[in-house]
Amino acid sequence: MLRLLGKMNLKLLIKMPEKKLALMLGYECNNNCVFCYAADKKNIPPMTTNRAKEELRKGLERGCRFVDFNGGEPSIRKDILELIRYAKELGYKIISMTTNGRMFYYPEFAEKIVKAGLNSLVFSIHGHNAKLHDCLTRVNGSFNQAVEGIKNIKEITPKVYVCTNTTITKLNYKFLPQIAENNIAIGADACEFIFVHPRGNALKNFDDIVPTFREVATVIPETIGIAKISGINHFYMRYFPLCYMIGYKNYLSELDALDKLKEQHIGPEFQDLNVEQGRRLHGRVKGKQCSACQYGSNCEGIFKEIAERRGFDELVPV
Repeated sequence: MLRLLGKMNLKLLIKMPEKKLALMLGYECNNNCVFCYAADKKNIPPMTTNRAKEELRKGLERGCRFVDFNGGEPSIRKDILELIRYAKELGYKIISMTTNGRMFYYPEFAEKIVKAGLNSLVFSIHGHNAKLHDCLTRVNGSFNQAVEGIKNIKEITPKVYVCTNTTITKLNYKFLPQIAENNIAIGADACEFIFVHPRGNALKNFDDIVPTFREVATVIPETIGIAKISGINHFYMRYFPLCYMIGYKNYLSELDALDKLKEQHIGPEFQDLNVEQGRRLHGRVKGKQCSACQYGSNCEGIFKEIAERRGFDELVPV
């Protein structure tokens, strides 16, 4: 009986979603993206080293074994190697960083940070060439630095898991298939394409930056087709209403993560220990027509800032 109970508990444990701590250390950055969600937060003081270590300990106590150092740009912090080493000492299994990749251009830095314990990276790549990427980051040379950063990591060790994040804007959505091809060619193990969240600079530049869902839908089939050809398993679109993912809902990041990942976000000025619930309750909204949609219970709707500007006319119940 005890043996059977042990097997049952093991099965339950395997099915339990992984808990991820996204530790947003601060909002300082060496890029100046036209769509940056945190552009209006840069006067908020960053976490101190001691506070960051305390949050790492608390995350571990809550059951997190996956930490993602986030920002802003975490790689420019003087204490980043110390924090990564500390996460490793505490016993975090996945130690990741979401980065613009520019610091990884320097081989010495890349080698030190991998040696400290970093085993996963998310590089933000917003174009298929320097002209487009650098236009969005507003830093000349940022594309080449990020691309070389990925190559440096892969040369150090293929064991570091590399994902790319691409923020979808009005300026780059037509090139998503080319961006996907390029990201895979330079060594990405996974790719995500994230519909821009209209906060900070993206809200300030709303009309120039935020595309419609109809516009982006025209390139979704070709973009996802790249994943099928490449054989990459982790290839997702994020923050789309399900009515624009017909036939491709398995490629919607937040839907796939429902039973796999529970995220907790901690920043210098906030704490959100149930990100999925918070996003559904406070960040996303639906139109009246959504109540008749067969995907109503799973779909998160659209960002409230988009609804405030454009209403719900784009949403078509399935």
